[in-house]
Amino acid sequence: MTQETGTSLSGTVTIVVESYTYSEDRDLALLGRSLRTACEMQRHDPERREVVFADICPPGELSELLRNYPEVRQINVTGRSYDQMKLATAREVRGEYLLFLDGDCLPQPGWLEAHCAALMTGEAVATGGFTRYTGGHLAAICTLLDFGFMFPVKRRTIGCYASNNCGFLRAAYLEVPIEQSEMRSNAYAHTQALLRASKPVLLIPEARVRHACTPFFSERFRQGFDLVAACRMNPALGESAFLPLGVFAAPLFYGQAVLRDLKRLAAGYRDLDLPVWFVPVAALLLPVFRLVDFCGIVKALHGKGWHG
Repeated sequence: MTQETGTSLSGTVTIVVESYTYSEDRDLALLGRSLRTACEMQRHDPERREVVFADICPPGELSELLRNYPEVRQINVTGRSYDQMKLATAREVRGEYLLFLDGDCLPQPGWLEAHCAALMTGEAVATGGFTRYTGGHLAAICTLLDFGFMFPVKRRTIGCYASNNCGFLRAAYLEVPIEQSEMRSNAYAHTQALLRASKPVLLIPEARVRHACTPFFSERFRQGFDLVAACRMNPALGESAFLPLGVFAAPLFYGQAVLRDLKRLAAGYRDLDLPVWFVPVAALLLPVFRLVDFCGIVKALHGKGWHG
């Protein structure tokens, strides 16, 4: 997939592709497509662009794949968590600007230019792109469940970015590093820390990626757990008021999530390419799908750790 190249923007850019998601789903073909697309973008301007591969896999496991891309610089981050891997890689890259592209995502035409236009002109020091799961109507609903914080999809400051599709002025990313916690991704807490440091994240609707669909039950369960974990990390969140109720707060967390889903569906069904006739169907399915989140919420409130 060749990206658009008509840009006069200046600055050095590092595109970071990672193997963490490959270690979870073992989809080598998908990782290869993500890496190939990043390299195609790099070849349009090799003097100012580099591709770095953040590799958590055992040494040599992906050597055959990487032989196809001699221009890629591999950084070994074996043993790191998802967030630690990205932070450690950011410390070693050469670019003034960082673009994070997960190994289970494929950028759409204009992705790099859209992020860079905001970063290189100084419009923003942090950008979040729009991520949608690959597939039809059910994939669109899952997109709403997992990436609903992006709705409405318009240029604006957002309260959370998607770690699989984001960009940063590297100096700002290192100045306000991402925190570590029991959650897989701490993008929400990082976004809030950037906001407090007067470095808000700007949503870039044109910076789009298609994300491979994740295993439904494990992803939904993790999302439910993370909903509670985020409140423990950030007491300023409205739902944090539910925490003293313990497991009896689970219906309140669930109800709040469903209400948000329905509002976001009404505002964003066009961005999900959903026909009007399917909107009522989606409205009925959202509470059903969230029942798996409810189980994760209960586990988190019960005080047991999540290691998925």
